[in-house]
Amino acid sequence: MRIKHQLQDFWADERGAVIIIFALVLTVMLGFVALGVDLGALYFRQKTLQTHADLAAISAVNNLSTQPADHALVTVLGNGLDAGAMTSVTFGHYQRDLSVPIDDRLTDRALTAPDVNAATVQLQEAAPLYFARTFLQQDTTQLNATATAARFDLASFSLGSRLLSLDAGLLNALLSEATGSTIALSVLDYEALADADVDLLTFSDALATRADLTALTYEELLSSDIELLDIAGALLDTGVVQGSTAVLDAILASLTVATVDAERLIAIAGDDVGVQLDDVLPTVTVSALDVLMSAVDVVTANHFIETQLDLGIPNLTATKLQLIVGERPAWITFAEKGATAHTAQARLKLDLTMDTGILAGVATGLNILAVELPLYLEIAGATATLTGLDCGAGDTEPLVTFDTGTDPLTGVTGTHVAELFLGNFPAPTFEDNTTPLDQSALTDAKLLGLNVVVTNLLGLPINLGTDVMVKSHASVGVSETSQTTFIRSEEGTTKNFGSGGLLNSTVSTLVANATVRLAPKQGVVNLLLGTVVAVLNNVLSIVTNLLAPILTALLTPVDTLLDGVLDMLGIGIGEADLTLHKAHCGRIVLVR
Repeated sequence: MRIKHQLQDFWADERGAVIIIFALVLTVMLGFVALGVDLGALYFRQKTLQTHADLAAISAVNNLSTQPADHALVTVLGNGLDAGAMTSVTFGHYQRDLSVPIDDRLTDRALTAPDVNAATVQLQEAAPLYFARTFLQQDTTQLNATATAARFDLASFSLGSRLLSLDAGLLNALLSEATGSTIALSVLDYEALADADVDLLTFSDALATRADLTALTYEELLSSDIELLDIAGALLDTGVVQGSTAVLDAILASLTVATVDAERLIAIAGDDVGVQLDDVLPTVTVSALDVLMSAVDVVTANHFIETQLDLGIPNLTATKLQLIVGERPAWITFAEKGATAHTAQARLKLDLTMDTGILAGVATGLNILAVELPLYLEIAGATATLTGLDCGAGDTEPLVTFDTGTDPLTGVTGTHVAELFLGNFPAPTFEDNTTPLDQSALTDAKLLGLNVVVTNLLGLPINLGTDVMVKSHASVGVSETSQTTFIRSEEGTTKNFGSGGLLNSTVSTLVANATVRLAPKQGVVNLLLGTVVAVLNNVLSIVTNLLAPILTALLTPVDTLLDGVLDMLGIGIGEADLTLHKAHCGRIVLVR
């Protein structure tokens, strides 16, 4: 019984229990402390590793055009990690489209792809364990960090949309065709618009108010159909036109119902361009006349326009112009890398009457009564692709690069072939802009009217009228420039690429391909037929020998004429005008 009572007293005695409980709890507490210390250290190292990954991705994106992986590695090494810590660097295109699930917004691309704007860097590091190594039986654990950075850069540019010369006759003809009314204004009226500069944000706001589209975003506004009346009214509402407003008033008075797809004026190309319009539109300034005539270009695309021109060129007594300009996709393009701009195809016919004095000293031995030049010109479009945009470029390094190509016939880049014809095409070949002009359908046309003197059997002189009929064809226009680049100081400037001058380079081809014949007037006395034939053969020989200097003398002023007409329309002869309005460099942001 004594032992039994002693055991009961022992089990009932609670003295010293706290020590046991404390020992047990202390063990658990030490485990939690160990876990806390290690988790805290690991969390700190993970955050540090993530920061290093973020910096490396930013460094890669900031140098996409110059070995981005190397720049990312330099950043990694500079933060105290070894080279093996960077396990991969990949590239892609990231779009900020809220309608796309966040995991689907990044598309992998090769670094050489034109639309690459993002880089993903993956890092790994073996982090040491402290207390936890007792439980896990390992000294380190692997940490991983992934970061994706993107830069949303874009450029605003236009191709073949400059306006260098003004001619009231042609501008009036274009406006009359667009409005369906007769417009006759002076060059001074157009100069008032040419001298008025407006930024595209101010114009867009005025346009939204005029068209009652203020509830739309800028991207929605610039994808809407806008009336030509609203475009003219918006230019008037901006208040930038300080001189004559007669052009805008004439359009408003015409009550035209013509509409313009605003995307053909200001194109938005790229997933991320639309969200930046508030920032980029106010940075681009253009003339009010450029805005208006670009809208007119849209309305009159593929329309047949006919007018008389007086460009004040010596020895040119009459100029009849027939013109068809095809559709151009856009006037100004806001785009990320990879976007392409096109100029429109143009076709024109010039019926020129020249003073006979133009051939003084050239056509020696010929009694010239009239000089005419029937000239057809067909100019295919030109293309330029935005392939480089390096916002990290220095002052002398390429900021923006365009592929202007050397293989135009593929229809990918560069200028297409321009074709020049001397002769006539039957109607409606010229008016049909859907098919190219075919030289097999070309017929000869009058170039010169001559007076040939022959002597009859009585020794009396007889005036024999005859026309010199010519037809010829030449094709040129291959781009000589594979790339066109702009540096920072060249923002807002225009550069030319293409084959150079068309006419001066093709005179020899025209001469080599020309066929010449004489067409005597009716009324020749049959008895003199043999004499006439001999004389005409002699004249034909003289004309053939003098054809090169004759065509050179005739085409020299025509070259000036075409330059003036096509410069105004923004169309180069076998070439193109590329304008970089501005490189819009966005901030680098971490997107993952």
